[in-house]
Amino acid sequence: MSDADAVAEDRNRWNERYAARRPSFAPHPLVTEALAAGPPAGPVLELAGGRSGSALALAGQGRAVTVVDISDLALAQLRDEAARRGLGSRIDRVCADATATLTGEASAARWALVLATRFWDEAAFTAGAAAVAPGGLLAWEALRQHERGAEEEPPQPYRVPHGGLSERLPGGFTVLAERATDTTTRLLARAPA
Repeated sequence: MSDADAVAEDRNRWNERYAARRPSFAPHPLVTEALAAGPPAGPVLELAGGRSGSALALAGQGRAVTVVDISDLALAQLRDEAARRGLGSRIDRVCADATATLTGEASAARWALVLATRFWDEAAFTAGAAAVAPGGLLAWEALRQHERGAEEEPPQPYRVPHGGLSERLPGGFTVLAERATDTTTRLLARAPA
């Protein structure tokens, strides 16, 4: 399968998921934590954000937000809701693979906050951390790889064990919070100034 075919297949899969569910546009709890931690002034990058209530909340706080997602349907729903709320000019939508996007212009260390929720790709995480501006925040949630008694689950490609996010941070980052839920692991960290 070519790269273009894989991207198209991924887009179709996510479009079907978004078409089957009504959007809630509720912001993720990591946004509240990130705002309480005090990100510096500057733009926000959200990876795999879909029809992000987080982007709407951050734009409502006056932030410029760029949302990257593979689903054109989710991004269209976000566009429509942002316009309805009068926030359309504050939210840029990029229909692309999140990891591939970070190899381009988005990789520059200029983002006050890099946010990803329920998303795991190690290359995207590494590039996302590198894209955080000095003193900025990385807020990341991934599906959690569970341990079962004395044996761990077999590795799953889109999951990371609790503690695995902080282990993968570049040097100099300060972990502000790291929590596990029943299904996810969350990290909030500040880049060195």
